[in-house]
Amino acid sequence: MNPFRIFKIRPEERIQAAVALVVIIAFNALFIYRMHDLFMQEGFGPYWKVFEREFHLAGYDPLTYLGVTDWDTVYNVVRHPLLAFMIWPLWLLNQGLTAVFGVNCVQYIVAVPLILSSLYSYLFLYRINREVIQLGHYDATLLSAFYFSFAYIMLSVLVPDHFTISMFLLMLTLYISGKFLQAGRTFTWWQSTLLFLITAGVTLSNGIKTFLSGFFVNGKAFFRPKYLLLAVFLPTALLWGIAMWQDHVFVQPREKAKQEVKAAKQRLEAEYVARMTPEQQKIYQTKQAKRAEVLKRQAAKTGKPIEQQGYLKWTDVTTSRLETIYENLFGETIQFHRQHFLEDTLVFRPVFVKYEWVWSYVVEAVILLLAAIGIWCGRRNRFLWLALSFFGFDMVIHLILGFGINEIFIMAPHWLFVLPLSVAYAFQATKGSQHKALQLSVLALTCYLWVYNGWLLVDFLRSPIDAVL
Repeated sequence: MNPFRIFKIRPEERIQAAVALVVIIAFNALFIYRMHDLFMQEGFGPYWKVFEREFHLAGYDPLTYLGVTDWDTVYNVVRHPLLAFMIWPLWLLNQGLTAVFGVNCVQYIVAVPLILSSLYSYLFLYRINREVIQLGHYDATLLSAFYFSFAYIMLSVLVPDHFTISMFLLMLTLYISGKFLQAGRTFTWWQSTLLFLITAGVTLSNGIKTFLSGFFVNGKAFFRPKYLLLAVFLPTALLWGIAMWQDHVFVQPREKAKQEVKAAKQRLEAEYVARMTPEQQKIYQTKQAKRAEVLKRQAAKTGKPIEQQGYLKWTDVTTSRLETIYENLFGETIQFHRQHFLEDTLVFRPVFVKYEWVWSYVVEAVILLLAAIGIWCGRRNRFLWLALSFFGFDMVIHLILGFGINEIFIMAPHWLFVLPLSVAYAFQATKGSQHKALQLSVLALTCYLWVYNGWLLVDFLRSPIDAVL
């Protein structure tokens, strides 16, 4: 009856939870130490551009740092309708700590929800393997460690973006759904509504996955008029109304002010250019041409959208899907590329980077083979199809529509858990020597990925910031 009991760490989880917590804290401590001198400046004022100028980490945005330092609707209000309000208490806390200590404590404050979200993502994945799929303690632990050895899951524990929060909420949704399926229970309308508002409030696409959970758990009952009205249409309309209200109250006035400032700068610049000598104008035009060329190269990385206006402007119909799949979707997300390590695609990194070793592609192929075997073994399991539906929805967004396809790897926390969950069904189906061989294979992959990805990430976090920014 107590909903918070789900967050109680159980006796059999304590040792691995402690180990996971130490690792997660260590990664966050290294990142805080690396950026400490730049980001712990007093107040927001003239220093806010430091975040945008210096934070180039694989394409992730420093918006949470911006919002906790000087609160505003810094996120896209349609895609993240409640996220700004969720970080408002963190801003209040930062205001108090800044007044006391005289420095911006944003890194320490944001690290707390990141650490907790990462820890409980690990624990909920373990519980899914242990309780829903009903694996042994060792197998459940191994697959959880396997998941966190993936490059962009390892990275997510320290990135101050919304993806780690989304991963935690999706793991929570899957765990609750799995337990309901196991017990033959269905979601009530208020349970689905609450879950939808929280998950979709962080990222709208999470809300679709909540609806998918409702469909797989409730079955035909999902289409009952009362449930559809109260658990689907009403909360969707509520979030849309909140998003439009934010757009009217916060976004439009801010954008209008920006346009006015931009127009004033353009007028001043035109007047300044008019007073230049012919030689100065030639130098100015050369610089402008170089800048236009840089912007053109960056724009080329985003591909051609279906339309230039509206929500379809975020789509991409030209970026190679095949190369995306083996270099980024199942490549960079699982194993870092050594070249252009953690560079931002919209700044320096090419859309596609090749691995230096054939071995990297072999590892990728083996992991996908194990996942395919697991899907075949669990092909009649309703929970596995629920997890695969989460993945399928993301693939429609990214591979078919092309949303964020040029940096698809940063979205890994939204869907990459489907790999260890698929492999879990191979663990469940095998016995004897086959099971032992599968365990050894996953253990070898886990050790390799922890060493390979961990070494690169720790080396990056320990390196002088001027060497890579």
